Formats: sequence, structure tokens, C-alpha cells
Amino acid sequence: MVLQEVVQNEILSIVQFVLVIAMGLIITKLVTDFLNGWLRKPQMMQFIKDIGYDEPLVELILVGVKYMFYFITVVVAIAQFGFASLVFDIVIVLVALFIIFVILFSLKDFIPNLTAGLYLARVKPINEGETVRIGGYVGKIVSITLFTTTLKDDNGRLIIIPNSNLAKKEIIKGGPVNNKGEI
Repeated sequence: MVLQEVVQNEILSIVQFVLVIAMGLIITKLVTDFLNGWLRKPQMMQFIKDIGYDEPLVELILVGVKYMFYFITVVVAIAQFGFASLVFDIVIVLVALFIIFVILFSLKDFIPNLTAGLYLARVKPINEGETVRIGGYVGKIVSITLFTTTLKDDNGRLIIIPNSNLAKKEIIKGGPVNNKGEI
């Protein structure tokens, strides 16, 4: 009788393990499909470009979310066998710390660029169409966004300067550019 209960409990644990894995895979697929659709909307793609990133950022986010869900699924599935109390707690804390670290690290450029962009939008020390020298770059300002300022030099090249860098450089506004690229 005892052996039969042990076998039943183990079979039940295996069934729960398989169900958790299956549900985790389904939930992961649903979340990543939703996130993929949301991140690829034209407004989000434009926002991603405005903050200075491109298509690979979307792929990185999707892969990161997918593997995070896979990891959580495996940890929860292993918990069905009763191993998990201390290990589960440690893993959850480590994952939370990692996520916090990644978020803070990703914001290290975002926040200064946004702050400088808001300053530029409010104070307007420079405007589109002006010819300026910013650091070692000379050109006509083509666009100013919350995150970047774009110059066009004499050769037609676009120079994209993060606004946080722009806030740290001296800006010389002036007349026409001479043949040496000076104002």
C-alpha cells in the first residue's frame, strides 16, 4: 500500500511537471507573440529609432523575454518534485537582481539623453536650420529629437549626436561654413 502511494505521488509529480512545462511553453509563445506585435508597431519602431536603437533591439528584447519565461517555467516545473523551497527562493532573488541590473544598465544612456533633450526642447539654445559647431563637428542642424541632434556637414553626411554629449560640448552658432569646415 505504501509503495503504491509513493508511485502514485511520483506519477502525479511527473504529470504536474509535464503540464507546467506545456503551460509554460504556451504562455511563453503567447507573451512573445504579443510583445513582437506590440514592439513592431510603427509608433514603437519610430520610438526605438528616436532613442538611438534599431531593429536588433527588438530581437534582443524578444529573445530575452522568451528565455526568461523558459527559465521561470523550468524552475516552477522542478518545484513540482519538491526540490524547490530554498533553491527556488535563491533563484528568484538572483533573477530579480539580474532584471534590476539590466534595467538600470539600459537606462544609463536613456535618462541623460532624455534629460538633455527636454532641456533643448524647453530652452532652445539651438534650432533646426542653424549652422553650428558642436565639439569637432560642423554642420547644419537637420533635426532635434528628445534623444539626438542630427547635423548635416558640407559633404552631405549626417552626424548624429546624442543629446547627453551635446549638453557637455560647447556650441558655436554662426554664419556660413568656410572651405575648411569652420564657422
